[in-house]
Amino acid sequence: MNPVEIFRGSLRISLRTRALWLLTLLFLCSVLPAFLLAGGFGAVTGFLLLPAEASDVWSVLSPLRQLPVGGWIAYVVVTLAALTATSLLSWAVQAAMIRAADAAADGKPASVRASLQLGKQRWQSLAKLALTFGLLIQVLGFLPAGLALLLARGTLLGMTVMQLTQTVLTPVSTVLGIAIFLLTMSIALEDVRPRMAAARVWKLIRSGWWGFLLAYVVQIALALSIAFVFAGLIAVVLFIFISGWYFHSSVEYVIGLAICVFSSPVGLVLIIFALVFSTVLFTLTYRAAEKMG
Repeated sequence: MNPVEIFRGSLRISLRTRALWLLTLLFLCSVLPAFLLAGGFGAVTGFLLLPAEASDVWSVLSPLRQLPVGGWIAYVVVTLAALTATSLLSWAVQAAMIRAADAAADGKPASVRASLQLGKQRWQSLAKLALTFGLLIQVLGFLPAGLALLLARGTLLGMTVMQLTQTVLTPVSTVLGIAIFLLTMSIALEDVRPRMAAARVWKLIRSGWWGFLLAYVVQIALALSIAFVFAGLIAVVLFIFISGWYFHSSVEYVIGLAICVFSSPVGLVLIIFALVFSTVLFTLTYRAAEKMG
């Protein structure tokens, strides 16, 4: 396994394979419903954890406080089902991205349509993955809020309970997320069932663990670099808006809005590139670990 060659190959494929960019854009669209569902649940939880007198400004949500237990159970079940379905969809698109990266690495033409044709076996394997590991990671995401609502609903102590539970469960969820991604990669590249995929992933990690670790380090560094760029941009825009408010000038507001409008496409391109590069990097690392094994 040659990290330098893998990095160069990942950069070359990422910049030259248009299908990967289109699939990544589709992937971002596929995860949007999950973000909205999770965000909505988080907002409702935060409202319910506040004391009644501290949440009067959210009076439109007040009827939620009188919702019976059965209603909340139904709400959680429906949300979990929706999140599991959206996870299956996003993993299918992610599998297509991996297949496109694999085709490009072999010098074959990578097309969106061909990559999305996963076949019956892959769909079944991804569905099993979504109904097991996927459902488990969704439940772990609900658990902190659920415990806070059960133990300290309507009190400020609930926020502390939720934060402590999240601190404990975050490493577990992170490991599960990594495992799901690697299993998805095995299913996408080798068209195997989840149990066989787990055996393959374990074998490849044992032989090429340092390559996967290096890939994750590069991924984290790339994500932090983009986050740093966004943070700097947000700081500049806030400074411009504050200047406009302080000097009672509308020019600064126009400049700030213009920066937001023109930087949004650039930000989207950076995000797509980071996802494309990470997908190709892990795909090439997986292929190299296969040769080592």
